[in-house]
Amino acid sequence: MARSHTDRVDLLKTGQDPAGGSRRGSEGTGLDTALLDQVPEAVAVCLLDGVCVHVNPVLERLLNRPRQELLGWALWELHPEWTESSFQERFRQVAQTGEAAEFERHAQAVDRWFVLRLLRAHEHVVFFCREITAEKKQEATLRALYDEMRRAQRHAAFLAQASEVLASSLEHDLILQRLAHLAVPILADACSVDLPMPDGQVRRAAMAYGKPDLEAEGQAFQARFPVRLDDPTGIGKVLRTGVTEFVPDFAAVLAATQGGDLEYRRAVEALGITTYIIVPLISRGRVLGALTLLNSESRRRYTEADVRLAEDLARRAATSLDNGRLYTEAQEAVRARDSFLSVASHELNTPLTSLMLNVQALRRDMEPRPGGTPASSDALSAKVVAVQRQVSRLSSLVRELLDVSRITAGRLVLEREELDLAALTREVVPRFSEDLARAGCELRLDAQGPAMGHWDRLRLEQVLQNLLSNAIKYGRGCPIEVRVGAEASHAWLSVKDHGMGIPPEGRARLFQRFERLASERHYGGLGLGLWIVKQIVDAMDGRIRVESAPGQGSTFIVELPRPRA
Repeated sequence: MARSHTDRVDLLKTGQDPAGGSRRGSEGTGLDTALLDQVPEAVAVCLLDGVCVHVNPVLERLLNRPRQELLGWALWELHPEWTESSFQERFRQVAQTGEAAEFERHAQAVDRWFVLRLLRAHEHVVFFCREITAEKKQEATLRALYDEMRRAQRHAAFLAQASEVLASSLEHDLILQRLAHLAVPILADACSVDLPMPDGQVRRAAMAYGKPDLEAEGQAFQARFPVRLDDPTGIGKVLRTGVTEFVPDFAAVLAATQGGDLEYRRAVEALGITTYIIVPLISRGRVLGALTLLNSESRRRYTEADVRLAEDLARRAATSLDNGRLYTEAQEAVRARDSFLSVASHELNTPLTSLMLNVQALRRDMEPRPGGTPASSDALSAKVVAVQRQVSRLSSLVRELLDVSRITAGRLVLEREELDLAALTREVVPRFSEDLARAGCELRLDAQGPAMGHWDRLRLEQVLQNLLSNAIKYGRGCPIEVRVGAEASHAWLSVKDHGMGIPPEGRARLFQRFERLASERHYGGLGLGLWIVKQIVDAMDGRIRVESAPGQGSTFIVELPRPRA
């Protein structure tokens, strides 16, 4: 075979056709080979069976081989990309029919593109090869830019629609529900919004599905495997860390996972999730929730562009949620203010009315009466005591209002001194003897040993007075227990009543400003006493807690740090 090829090359060099004819230069092929050598494309002149009888310098450079090594070989033996049967079939068809052919080829090994042309001339087939890699890359770049522009236009239109929808309401859950339905089916087959709760649980505030059967499966999965904040991946992790989680090929990730809960894996596989994006809803540095986009049956695959779109959507949703929250808080603040003003006016008016009546009675008793007997000193003394009590009540109310102003403005100043909490308690408790008697409460005091610390005397008196007043108000007719003790690191004070108690849902609001867990018609006060107590205790680096159950009374425990010896 080698000798046959060598003989063929020798014949071509001497101008003899292997079939017995004579061809020299253009006369042998019937083509102007000198002109073909100047063509900027790679050119090969082949016999009808594909054997090369002439190649130009461009083809030599393309194949990186000299002409002598190329002549006498079939065209498809010169380059791996030309060995395919489809190329040979095109060549034979041109050789037989004389119809020219033009097509593109991609050399994947070197990532280069070529335009190939075949045409028949004078019992030969001329092969032209021109590289178009630069044009292809430019075309791909332009196509990518066009696709990116179209994607940006779609994303901008979607975000504009989302902004309009999100701005249509300030109601929290309604915003989230509209958000979920907006994303399906444009962005996802299913979309959910989950919120972290103060008790550490996760609440699913909104859910939307593209298909009813997916909805049933999703709800069943959520019931079996609820989201938790301590989950190592998924919604719980995003809520905990505030970092986006993007899985472009969930099936591959699931297949690569070893071990774990087999039941959970099977349930996830049954959902058929292919890809997902979970983005946090963050406003002013706070994670408000997590937006989840899922694809299951659709063939859509998420990309980084989809992640950016989801994050843009989440930012708009978080802003809308924050605006809704601020609006709700403002409305609640207005309602609380109106309620407070109503209660305050009632609380201030009650002692003022009583004070006015007692002063008028005193004035009548002190005026001389013609032929009448003057009022007894006991009667006058009783009215004076009543006046003092009402003045004290007014003074206490005004002091609470001033304390609110000082604390809110950050002007609560402490004047610390060396102080015995037990001695202070023994001093303050007798001041409530009259109030205890009117309420029918027996007070049991246990404040034996010293409980020394560096605290503010007047503010601790205020703490004790507010706690005792609260116990008398809500423990009417029942005994009250006051205890004081000290440990190495802290001193403590407890005030226990046996009254109505506090329901569990009310404890979170107990120390808030203007909060009242009972009706003001039956229990007076501005709803500020316990809030002021907590602010004072916090200012002294202490803490206050409550132990209570409905119908079993309440115990308020104050712990104050002591200086180390």
